[in-house]
Amino acid sequence: MGCNSLIGITIPNSVTTIGQNAFQSCTSLTNIIIPNSVTSIGGLAFNGCKNLKIITVLSTTPPELGNYVFYQDFQSILPDFMIYVPSGSVNYYKNATNWADYASRIQAIP
Repeated sequence: MGCNSLIGITIPNSVTTIGQNAFQSCTSLTNIIIPNSVTSIGGLAFNGCKNLKIITVLSTTPPELGNYVFYQDFQSILPDFMIYVPSGSVNYYKNATNWADYASRIQAIP
């Protein structure tokens, strides 16, 4: 939380949960890769990461997603970021609880 020098991160496969507030206000963070081992992402996990542009989630099943995960604050979604997921799972993500809030930003991994 609040690590201003962190630019990008690949979460290790040994991680199953990204806790609440884990990367909150990491203002230099631009990209993150979330492995298929992650089954839940806590509320506010990336809240305030104002430079976050690319989120790649490798799981075919959408991880449980908390509230306000990808928000600039409690009222507005982060600007200009995309969420990339496996191609066969795009619609699952777009319709999953809390992921649906970001449906217009969810696309297949290029």
